[in-house]
Amino acid sequence: MQPPVLGTDDWLDLALQELKDHGYGALRALPLAKKLKVTRGSFYHHFESLEAFHKAVIGHWAERSSGDLIKASLEADDPQMALNDLLQLTLRSGAQLERAVRSWATVHPLVAIEVEKIDDARIKTAERLLLRNGVTKSAAATRSKVLYWAAIGRMMLPFPEHNLLTKNEITKLTSLMLGK
Repeated sequence: MQPPVLGTDDWLDLALQELKDHGYGALRALPLAKKLKVTRGSFYHHFESLEAFHKAVIGHWAERSSGDLIKASLEADDPQMALNDLLQLTLRSGAQLERAVRSWATVHPLVAIEVEKIDDARIKTAERLLLRNGVTKSAAATRSKVLYWAAIGRMMLPFPEHNLLTKNEITKLTSLMLGK
């Protein structure tokens, strides 16, 4: 029986699942290879080093968690609705993988640098939506950071699922951020 032919995404999808379920300590070549039923050599076929793998995992997480959301937000015809939709998703989302990534970033400098880049891109998305809604540049810069920090802060609470705003409360927050 031939071993399965795996692509890079197979490794990265498993890595995200393991990170979510077991934390960053589970991101080791041999245990991942065993779960994929391949040799450790397959890992090094796809990733030149553990550092390259870690960067790829963070990139994969960023794309899966916010890539389409950022694109849709910036392409939306109605910037107020786009901002509200963005806040509805981010302020009511699950937190397990986000928490695992941020925990990893506290102990791994490369991961922290990569996560900071993702954070900056997410903040810039909110800022652009605020600007499209007529908020001044200085106010948009501040408000986008506060919104993002609130979303991440909620996720880092011991029980983020106990700390959700209602859809109506988020809609009111959207209006508040727009000065309406």
